[in-house]
Amino acid sequence: MKFLDPQHPFFKPLWRRILTVVAPVAWGLFEFSNGEAGWAIVFIGAAAYAGYELFLAPQPAPGEKPQADEAARDDKGDEG
Repeated sequence: MKFLDPQHPFFKPLWRRILTVVAPVAWGLFEFSNGEAGWAIVFIGAAAYAGYELFLAPQPAPGEKPQADEAARDDKGDEG
């Protein structure tokens, strides 16, 4: 299971994907303006991760079955 699943129906509308990236950036900038650089890095890092997963990461084709997690594949290979 992924931390952020871009295939989930919640993220189908574009405005939700954009808000998922913009909200933590805004909060990170707010934290930075208050002198809390550590929290700013955390929130901007979360926004960068969300932006990558929702907009830049390769997505499976519409008819293609999503790949299984590596851990699930490893467990099946250790049965012998």
